[in-house]
Amino acid sequence: MVSLKIKAKRSNMSYGKFLTYGIPAWLLALANTLHAQSAIPVREYTEQQASPRYEELLQEFGENKTLPKGFELQALLALSHYPALRSTRINFIVADVAIPLSSRPHWGSMLRSAANRTYQVIIDTEREGEREALLLKNQPFNAQVGIIGHELAHTAYYLDRSFFGIVGDALCQLGDCRIDFERATDRRLIDHGLGWQRLEHATFVRGQIAGENVSAFAAEGGGGAYMSPAELLSILQAHPAYSE
Repeated sequence: MVSLKIKAKRSNMSYGKFLTYGIPAWLLALANTLHAQSAIPVREYTEQQASPRYEELLQEFGENKTLPKGFELQALLALSHYPALRSTRINFIVADVAIPLSSRPHWGSMLRSAANRTYQVIIDTEREGEREALLLKNQPFNAQVGIIGHELAHTAYYLDRSFFGIVGDALCQLGDCRIDFERATDRRLIDHGLGWQRLEHATFVRGQIAGENVSAFAAEGGGGAYMSPAELLSILQAHPAYSE
């Protein structure tokens, strides 16, 4: 992790130091933007360790947010990996709905500019049988941070989408391109430092649903639109931010 620390220090250099090294202001702005879009990965978040930071996280990342009751800390930890969403209006809704988790712009704000829209992250509360593992309330704390981070990766993506682009994305969900859409979202999440959390989520859910079915964990044959644990691990191992 030494190289990561060095990069972080360099990206936080003052404007004066950049001038000393002869780097123009536009490059400084670009460096700060790139730094703001990424976060150093954390191997594991625990409720015990993160709870004392709650007020700090709330002050820094809770602006314009309606946090999900019972999952406030997990949502704030996930939000801390998306500085671009710091002032974005996001309503987390916990209700009995058809999909375990989803993220989308609120329909009433669709015609506004991306920065002025209101976005929703909807969390299901009721599901039966083995599918109960998909409910956020039944997952480990670290995995909860990971899957909330996945939904926020969707939200961050929508910041760069026009009204017609979002409509096209919605139509995409009806066809095979949904697979590429969801996998691109996981890659975005990994780039934002939540890869370990997403890996734990994938491992937990597939373990609960598939049991000892090895193919459910493999890179080939995992099934569905979402990456298998083996696929996620392969990407993490090749990603420079996750080298240890």
